[in-house]
Amino acid sequence: MRLQILAARTAFAALIAGLAVAAVAIAGVRLDRIAFPAGLSLMALATVLGLIGLLGGLLWLAQAARRNAGEAKRLGLIALFGAALFVYFPLSSAYYGLALPPIVDVSTDTDAPPQFVYLAKLRTAQMNPLVFDGQAAIPYKGEERTVAYVLHELKNGELTRPNPRFFPHSEAPVKTLFWRSFETVKRLGWRIVDFSEADGRIEATTRSLWFGRIFDIVLDVRPAGAGARVVVRAESRSDRDDHGYAIRLVRRFVNTIP
Repeated sequence: MRLQILAARTAFAALIAGLAVAAVAIAGVRLDRIAFPAGLSLMALATVLGLIGLLGGLLWLAQAARRNAGEAKRLGLIALFGAALFVYFPLSSAYYGLALPPIVDVSTDTDAPPQFVYLAKLRTAQMNPLVFDGQAAIPYKGEERTVAYVLHELKNGELTRPNPRFFPHSEAPVKTLFWRSFETVKRLGWRIVDFSEADGRIEATTRSLWFGRIFDIVLDVRPAGAGARVVVRAESRSDRDDHGYAIRLVRRFVNTIP
């Protein structure tokens, strides 16, 4: 059997095995049949299988180019592109876990973070605390730093800048920004569970892509001089390390709102 055919078949088999293991991990965690740490371990195995599929696909491609032959073309192409797409998501999650600090409760205002009201009723004592602890110490660039310090330092303070909005043609800038924030939350696909225009508060939830981990989000629209600003907070309900997901949620909102 030529190496080209063997590489294509091996790559395809590894991809199918990886997808199967990933499906078991995701379904098991989402259905509460498998503990989250065990699901992560299974996903790591699935990623290794996906990488084997990717390497096998690349070997098939190299052999096909060297020999100018299209043997096992269908299996080789499916394995190559399928494995590349499959491993992108877990590898990108691992990258964010290494690149972003381990903060599962993120607020753009660390001194006066928004408070959960409706979502507080859904939390239990086993979940992460509702009180934002900006003075909690975490490892950051080889040193112990507080959460508040890290959030202020992250990318030159991109998350904690006040970013006030001014609406010269609006008689009620807080109301205008509130509804802009409301529409932005809907556009991001987050599920709004409660809101109060009078309080300037919007609460929503979203789930992580793979394991459906729940994140609670609260927005507080406040006056800012002649304008208004919105403060965002996102917290994982139960994760101790969310691979930077809460930070990315807040960043997406800050970068999306007009």
